Amino acid sequence: MRNKARLFTNFGIILLVIGSSFLAGTIYRSTNTPSFSIKEVFEFPQPQQAILEAHRSVLTYALPPRDLSIELKTNATVDLYLLDDEGRKLWLSEGTLKPVWSVKNTSSQTFTLQLPSRGNYGIKAFNPNNSTVTLDLRGQLYGYERDLLWFSLATTAMGLVITAASRIALLDRYKKLDIPARKTKRGLLHKDLPANFKDFKVKPNEVKHTKQFHELIAWELEEYMAFPILEIIIVIAVCTVLSPTIIETSPALSYSNLLSGIQTIFLFLIFVAGALFCHSYAGSISKGETKMLLSYPVQRGHLFLSKFIVLFTVLFAVYAGVFALQIYLLALNPFEPLFYASLLFVALQLLLVCAISTALSVITKNEILSILVSALLLFGLENVAARISLVSFTGRFTTGFAFVSQQVHGVLPPGAEFSAAPTAGDALLSLFVSIGISVFLFVFSYVYYTRKMEID
Repeated sequence: MRNKARLFTNFGIILLVIGSSFLAGTIYRSTNTPSFSIKEVFEFPQPQQAILEAHRSVLTYALPPRDLSIELKTNATVDLYLLDDEGRKLWLSEGTLKPVWSVKNTSSQTFTLQLPSRGNYGIKAFNPNNSTVTLDLRGQLYGYERDLLWFSLATTAMGLVITAASRIALLDRYKKLDIPARKTKRGLLHKDLPANFKDFKVKPNEVKHTKQFHELIAWELEEYMAFPILEIIIVIAVCTVLSPTIIETSPALSYSNLLSGIQTIFLFLIFVAGALFCHSYAGSISKGETKMLLSYPVQRGHLFLSKFIVLFTVLFAVYAGVFALQIYLLALNPFEPLFYASLLFVALQLLLVCAISTALSVITKNEILSILVSALLLFGLENVAARISLVSFTGRFTTGFAFVSQQVHGVLPPGAEFSAAPTAGDALLSLFVSIGISVFLFVFSYVYYTRKMEID
């Protein structure tokens, strides 16, 4: 009963953190009010011809559903139609208008409406009087994103209810058993060692290596799933995804929104992954925890691998789960290749940061020093190298992203700074640079940790 109550308490706290993070991100995003403008002059020899044949995006893959303000100025009356993605496709294929909002016989006027959902929107205008028309149309998105706001509030409320209910049940349990609540927090033999660590007091030839490795992984996982480490990772990951400004582009190039905010991803990887890995390796060495662990029949290799596997898996799982929100925020197809290409390059950069931090940790055996050196090294490479250089994370990400964009959609994302599309060799090299350096540093760290490193 007590374990279930604690489990529900942790689950409630996680929901509370997720909801609060989304609420903060939603409030921050509401301060951004993207706008667009269309100015055209059209002459119509035929009355049925449309004023605006180009299906311009109101704000492609941006921040709907928010309130939309449209200011229209013309020298003649027009019929104005707002088409969603389905309506745009229907008009292109069959010439049938199926608007989500429309107004007829209007000239200079300002309209306020709510977008029904996220996705591509296009505006079409018709001149019913068959005359030359000057069209000046301005639009702006403003207000809160209602779907994110309701999600954050509902998740926060659910987290509060579950946490409060589980804590009440846990306190009732303590009262019935007459156990002080303050003494029930992780009954450990040592500050960070599991209570059942005494099970390792057996002869070395009786240790089952596979079981030992699984137990080490379980204990490492327990440490990083405990409050507040997991919650901090979730908060930073949510803020990383929600904070970047969405770039307004045409529908054909709108996937370049995934390319924006790359610097926030880079900061997330350096400070969160680097700090946690340095704390896990160098921190445990400097505090004497590694020495105590190795005083039991624990293999160094198992200890090294369990730390690396668990921490990398937790970081990537949290970030990938939050990053998947981009599919909804940018109205992407769930099978969009550019999304998975982005996730792949982020995973490879995470692996590289983890390998660098681990190598520095086992060499210096100093937590603060390894964090500072890894951050300065990665920041230095990013600032010195060009944005399209494979030495920098931005360069590798942009190269791979531009290659996939060219192959899938036939266009380069704007802002990629490439005079020509990257070749398959460039894309593969951008992959193998991260993989090669990461593997080399990982093998070096493993060998040094298991065979050469002295534990003070």
